[in-house]
Amino acid sequence: MRSKLFEEKPTTARTGTERWVRILPDAGEGYRLFDALEERYIGRILFDQDDHWIYDGTVLNVDEQEEIAGSITGHQKEMDRLLKDL
Repeated sequence: MRSKLFEEKPTTARTGTERWVRILPDAGEGYRLFDALEERYIGRILFDQDDHWIYDGTVLNVDEQEEIAGSITGHQKEMDRLLKDL
């Protein structure tokens, strides 16, 4: 899965819970996640060939996982627009 947001460069995303997450592409089909403020590893987001994702970790809640996956795939802006329209 190729990131549509940052074309395989490290980036930082903020979740709705005000957590700053550093996203680093790894050599496989996923992205390593680090808490940007506490500087600790918090898991990985893995993608399959159909762009389905799974979180491999225990720190992020479901909403945070979806936000990070949306940031990677470029769907976060679409989700933000949908929420504003509601």
